[in-house]
Amino acid sequence: MQTQTSSSQQRDLGNGLIARWSTAADAENIAQLTGMVFRDKADDPINIRMMHTVFRLMRGDHPLMTPQDYAIVEDTGKQGKVVACICHLRHTWEYEGIALDITQPEIVATDPDYRNRGLIRTLFELVHARSAEEGRLVTAITGIPYFYRQFGYEYVLDLDERHSTYTSQIPVAKAGEQEPYTLREATIEDIPLLQQLYNRRKGNSMVWSHISDEYWRYELEGWKVQPDWGKTSSIQIIVNKDGDALGYLFLSVMRWGAGLHVRAFDVAPGAPVQAMVPSVLRALQAYGNHLPTRRPDTEPFSRIDFNLGRNSPLYEVLGSRVIATEVPYSWYIRVPDLPAFLKHIAPVLEKRLASSEAAGHTGEIKIDFYHGGLRMVFEQGRLATVEKWVVPVFEGNAGAGFPPLVFLQIVFGYRSIEALRQFFPDVWVNDETGYLLKVLFPEQVSFVASL
Repeated sequence: MQTQTSSSQQRDLGNGLIARWSTAADAENIAQLTGMVFRDKADDPINIRMMHTVFRLMRGDHPLMTPQDYAIVEDTGKQGKVVACICHLRHTWEYEGIALDITQPEIVATDPDYRNRGLIRTLFELVHARSAEEGRLVTAITGIPYFYRQFGYEYVLDLDERHSTYTSQIPVAKAGEQEPYTLREATIEDIPLLQQLYNRRKGNSMVWSHISDEYWRYELEGWKVQPDWGKTSSIQIIVNKDGDALGYLFLSVMRWGAGLHVRAFDVAPGAPVQAMVPSVLRALQAYGNHLPTRRPDTEPFSRIDFNLGRNSPLYEVLGSRVIATEVPYSWYIRVPDLPAFLKHIAPVLEKRLASSEAAGHTGEIKIDFYHGGLRMVFEQGRLATVEKWVVPVFEGNAGAGFPPLVFLQIVFGYRSIEALRQFFPDVWVNDETGYLLKVLFPEQVSFVASL
């Protein structure tokens, strides 16, 4: 995947520091850095689990990156010590059915002795350059609050909302009665089923994360290459007494707090979900009771945490047994070339327009971003022009105004204009532009899996 372009050249940062892309030989040094940085306390032992994550990413068989996809800063004066790093993962998402190639920078780390020197900013420049060279229109990252705003990112899509069922609420099975539904480990033979079940919810999510067969195979089998590192996840198939597969669960393999994390609970068409739930909850309770914990002092297991997206139909079935216990966090999204992105999703915009009272619209939309702006021209319902635009000094005729990155919340359906106006006095629209923006970019829920 790597090409000899500007993003793959070394940068001399002075004082013996070199920014470059990794090779397989850097795996140990990157792992040492991340294992040291990703700790809660300075006197905690090195994070072995994080080191194993890096080794997996750098091993050469990961479906989302290669050993040449870590942007690193090396201190050449200290035997090649890696002092800062960002990995470059590749995903495919969909925006209402239109494929998007996504870059995901992750596992961002800097040695504490090298902080406040702009090293991470330099590495983001490398990552963003490689992403642009590969034609990727969107960059997405999960991570700590605020930090990535510095690099052109905005909070745009739900991430890790949580609905919880407490183990004390799980109904006890009748003595001597066989469970009508049980769990079994998924195998690679189940991959077609997993794809089918996972994609059933695609129609309820405006933005969707594509999962390849290769990724399912990696989750199921990749850990066997180095079994002493442990599994990365547990995928369980829900079966009835006849062995028929009716759904699956995507579970964590370690407990970080009081809850067991369930990242997917998808079922087959016509599955008796209401009847299945009590048995599934008891199976999850038994699984959680034997789950290893991150630390010896981890609080006791007391709840099952479902991270299934705000509109998961499972929550209605669970009823009073589940409560929303955590406001969703958010994906950070960066769209470096908004006109190019809007051109890419033009078929969706034109379809939305055609289904509205503005069908066949001819006219322009001008939006002031305060540092630049956007101009969209429609001709008989078709997006003819989309380009950067600057409000003239006199007689400015914008139809709307948004702080530049905040507009991405509209583009991705994350918030309505009305919601944004409650918190941003510098968000405004006139009647005509406001109506058109609501048609083109309706507020919609998205559930984007964090792989």
